[in-house]
Amino acid sequence: MWAFFSRRLRTWLLLTVAVPALAAVARMVAYRIEKRNGPTRVSRALVSLSNVVRRRGGKSQDVSVGGQGEAAPQRTKS
Repeated sequence: MWAFFSRRLRTWLLLTVAVPALAAVARMVAYRIEKRNGPTRVSRALVSLSNVVRRRGGKSQDVSVGGQGEAAPQRTKS
């Protein structure tokens, strides 16, 4: 089925779905490594890789603590 998609659509799908999903997996693996062994070179590399992908995207999502994400600041009327 993948072959039926146009090249541009396949590229878009990879960049919007697969890359952020892999970054989230890399972040979770890094946190598990840090939880077990403390910060290591591998865990720091995985976190930095995940941060690069998060910075390139528009929204930032934190899947580290219970999958709750970061709380957005409340806007007040003035």
